[in-house]
Amino acid sequence: MLIKDLLHAINQEIPFNTAESWDNVGLLIGDELAEVTGILTALDCTIEVIEEAKNNNINTIICHHPLIFSGIKSIHASGYGKVIQTLIKHDMHLIALHTNLDAHPQGVSAMIAEQLLLEDIHILLPQQKQINKLQIFVPLAHAEQLKSALSEIGAGQIGDYDHCFFSVNGTGEFRALDNANPFVGENGKVHYEEEMKVECVFESNLKPAVLEIIKKHHPYETPAFDILSFDIEAEYGTGVKAKLSYPMKLSAFAQYTKEKLNLDVVKMIGDDIEIETIGIIGGAGVSYMKEVQREGVDVFLTGDIKYHEAHDLMMAGIYAIDITHYSESVMKNGLKRIIETYVQSVKVMASDINTNPFTVI
Repeated sequence: MLIKDLLHAINQEIPFNTAESWDNVGLLIGDELAEVTGILTALDCTIEVIEEAKNNNINTIICHHPLIFSGIKSIHASGYGKVIQTLIKHDMHLIALHTNLDAHPQGVSAMIAEQLLLEDIHILLPQQKQINKLQIFVPLAHAEQLKSALSEIGAGQIGDYDHCFFSVNGTGEFRALDNANPFVGENGKVHYEEEMKVECVFESNLKPAVLEIIKKHHPYETPAFDILSFDIEAEYGTGVKAKLSYPMKLSAFAQYTKEKLNLDVVKMIGDDIEIETIGIIGGAGVSYMKEVQREGVDVFLTGDIKYHEAHDLMMAGIYAIDITHYSESVMKNGLKRIIETYVQSVKVMASDINTNPFTVI
C-alpha cells in the first residue's frame, strides 16, 4: 500500500473536508508515492513516538494533534524542529486526523463514551453540510451510461446506498439555430426526442467532477441540466450524547470516569446531583456550553476548563467534569480499530507512549 492509497482510504472513512477551516489535517510530512511498512496511531507526535515506530519497523504515524499548525519560518534542531528533522531523516510519514476525527460518528468523543461503557451513543451537536442535486435531461440511449459514470465518482450516494437515481421519461424539443452542430435533428427545424430526466444528489466537493462527467458522457452540444444546492443535517458533528445504564451520583461518576479513562485527576463542577444523561466533547469543548445546555444533558464532560469558565458553567446551571485534554488518548486504540476495518495489508499499532505533558503531584 502506498501513502496515497492510505490517504484515499482514510478520506473515504474520515473525510478531510469535515475538518474545521483553521485545522491542518492530512499528510503533513512524507511522500505520497512511498510504501507503507506499518501504521502507528498516536495522540501526539514526539521523539519518543518516532523511536517507538522505528523499533517496530513502522514508517507511518497517524496522530490526532497536528505537529504543524501554522506557517513555519525556520526549522532548528530543537523543539518541534527536531521532531520534524527526525521524521525526515528516517523517511517517516506523518498524517494528522484532528477535527475531522472529532466530527466522525465513531470519533474521539464516541471513543470516550465507549470507554465509559455508556449506552445510546449518538452525535450531540450535528453539523450542517451543503449537498447538491443534479437534474439533467439525456437521450434514452445514453441515460444508463451517464448514470453509471456519475455513480463511479460518488454521485447518487445516500448513506449506505449508492447508485441512487430518480428517472422519468418524457419528450424533449428544441430547434438548432444556424451556427449549431446538433447531435440529433436538423438546423432550423424543431426536433422532438425521447429523453430521460435523471436526478441524483451529491456532495458539494464533487461538483467539478460531475460537470466533467456531463461534458464527457452527454451527447448533446449543449446539455440541459440544473444543479441545486441546499443544507441538510450531516451524519457527523461535535461531541456525543449518551446514557448511563443506571443513574449515579455526580461524585461517583467522576470517580468512575477517572478510573475508566486512566486519568491522574478529574475536577467536578456543581452539586452532587444524580445524573444519567451525559454530554461529551473531547479536548477543550467548554465554548459549546450553551449548545450543550440546550441538549438537556445532566452532566457535561470535556477538558481544559479554566477557573472563570467553571464559574460560567455554575452560573448557567451546567454540571460538568473536567476530564483533561489527555482523555483523548483513548483515540489511539479507537483509531487503530477504525483503520483495521479498511486496511488489512499492513500492521497497525497503537502507541504505548504517554504524551501527557502534566505530572500531578
